[in-house]
Amino acid sequence: MHKLFFRKILPTVRSLSLKLYLLLFILLIISFAGIMYFNVTFYTGHFNESMINSAIQASDLIKRSTRYSMLKNDRENLSNIIATIGQEKEMEGVRIYNKIGKIAFSNDAEEVNTIVDKKIEQCYVCHEKEPAHVYLNTQNRIRILDSNRGYRVLGLINPIENEPECYNASCHGHSPKDKLLGLLDVKISLKSVDEETYKTKKNMVLFSSIMILVTALLFGGFILRLVHVPIRKLAKGTREVANLNLDYTIDFDSKDEMGELARSFNRMTKQLKAANEANQEWSSTLEKKVKQKSEELKKAQAHLLLVEKIASLGKLSAVVAHEINNPLSGILTYAKLCLKMIQNPASLSREQNNSVVQFLSVIRDEAIRCGDIVKNLLIFAKKDFGKWTEESLNKVINTSLQLVKHKIQIKELELLQELGEGNDIIYCDASGIQHVLVALFINAIDAMSKGGKLRVKTILLNSAHEVQIVVSDTGSGIPEEILPHIFEPFVSTKESTGLGLSVVYGIIQQHQGEIEVESEPNRGTTFVITLPRRPVRGQVGDGAVVPSTLNPREKEKEDE
Repeated sequence: MHKLFFRKILPTVRSLSLKLYLLLFILLIISFAGIMYFNVTFYTGHFNESMINSAIQASDLIKRSTRYSMLKNDRENLSNIIATIGQEKEMEGVRIYNKIGKIAFSNDAEEVNTIVDKKIEQCYVCHEKEPAHVYLNTQNRIRILDSNRGYRVLGLINPIENEPECYNASCHGHSPKDKLLGLLDVKISLKSVDEETYKTKKNMVLFSSIMILVTALLFGGFILRLVHVPIRKLAKGTREVANLNLDYTIDFDSKDEMGELARSFNRMTKQLKAANEANQEWSSTLEKKVKQKSEELKKAQAHLLLVEKIASLGKLSAVVAHEINNPLSGILTYAKLCLKMIQNPASLSREQNNSVVQFLSVIRDEAIRCGDIVKNLLIFAKKDFGKWTEESLNKVINTSLQLVKHKIQIKELELLQELGEGNDIIYCDASGIQHVLVALFINAIDAMSKGGKLRVKTILLNSAHEVQIVVSDTGSGIPEEILPHIFEPFVSTKESTGLGLSVVYGIIQQHQGEIEVESEPNRGTTFVITLPRRPVRGQVGDGAVVPSTLNPREKEKEDE
C-alpha cells in the first residue's frame, strides 16, 4: 500500500510544474508579506504621527483655553475648565504644575497641591540638568505609558512660558527673569487607537491571506493548464515512442511554445513511423536479396570450382598423356617382340621362353602403371565434392602427389616428404582437400626452375585436435604488392595458376581451417594449412554432418 502510494506521489513531487508552482508560491508569500509589512508599518507610523499631532493640538488648545483665566488668576474658572476637559472620553488626565513642581490644577481633585518628584518621567526630561530646559522638541515632550487597565496612554507636556502679559499684570508677582511659570501635562488614552490599529492589521493580514490564496489558486490553475498538462502529455508521448509505439499522437493544441513542441513531436513521430516502415521494408527486401545473392554466389562458387577443376584437369591431362605415352611405347615394343617370338613356339629355346615371361612381366607392370595414372586422374575428375568422411591425411597427400609426380620429374625437381607418424585421421571432404593440395603443388612447380625443392610436411599437433600441412618451394616467390590479395577472386601471380587460390581459401574455410602464406621474392613461398580433426557439429560445408564416432565396420562401409 505504502509502496503504491509513493510510486504514484513521487512523480508528482519531482515534477517541474510543482517545483515552478512552489517557487512562485514562495515568491508570492514573500512579496505579499513585504507589501503587508510596509503598509502596516507605514499606516501605523502615519496613524501615530497623526495622533501625536492631534495630542499636540489638543494640548495647545487647552493651554490657550486656560490662558485668559491664568492672566486673571481666576482659579475657580480654571479648575472648572480642567475638570470639564478631563471628563472627555479619551482624556486620562490633565494637570498644571507650577514652577516648583506642585500640582496647581488637575481633573483629579486629590492630586491638587501635591508636589511631585522631579525625577519622574514627565519632569525628568526638563530637569535632567539644572536649570531646567525652557524649550523642548516634540520628541522630548511625548511619552508613552502603560495604563494599569491594560492599554497605552500618550503623555504630552507643554511648558507654560512667562510672557510679558504675565509679569506685567497687576495680579501677578512673577519676575521678568523667570522663563517658565509651570507645565501643562495632558494624558490621552490610546485604547481606541490601538484597537483601530489592531483591527487594521488584522484586516490587512486577512486581506493579504485571501489575496495570496486567490493568486496561488490562479497560479496553480495556469501552471496546471499551461505547464503541467502539456509536459505530462509530452513525457507520455516520449515514453510511447521509446516503446516503439509510433502511432501515438499528442492531443494538445495550443498556439504557444508547448503547442508548437507538441506539433513538432507529432510530425517527428510520423516521420519516424514512415522511416521505420521503409527500413523494415528495405530490410525484408534486403534479406531476400541477400538470400538470393547467396544462392547465386554458391552456384557461382560451385561453377568456379568446376571450371578451375576442368582447367586443372586439362593441364593434368597433357601431363598424364605424356606420362602414359612412355609405358604404352614400352608395352607396344615388348608386345611385338613377344608376338614375334611365340609365332614359332617349337623353335623357342628355354632362354627365349624366359625372355618372353620377362617381357610379359614388363608389359603387365607398365599396364598397371597406366591404370594407376588413369585411376588417379579419374579420382581427380570425379564430381564428388561435399562427401565428408574420415580419411588418412597422408593418403590424401600421396594421392595428390601422384597426379603431379611426372611433372616433378620432367622439371627435375627434388621432392621432400616429411609426413608425420601417428594418428593422421581427419574428418574432411577428401576430394576438396585433394584439390587444395594439387593447386598448391602445381603453383609451386610452375614457380620453380630445374633443381628446385618441393617440400611437403605434416605436423600432428600436441593438442590432438588439429593437424597442419606445410607446402613450401624454392621458387620465384610472390611480389609484396600482390601478397595481401592472393586469396581474392581473379588475382593471379602468373598467367595460369590452375586452381584459383580464392577457391582454395573457400575450401579451407568450409573445413573451419586456416591458411597462412609467407613469401620472399626469389626465396620461395610457404603455405601453412591448419585443419581441425573434427569440425564443430553443424558448421561444416554444405550438407555435411559430423558424426560423433565411426566404428570400424562403418569405416569399411564408407571406404567401400
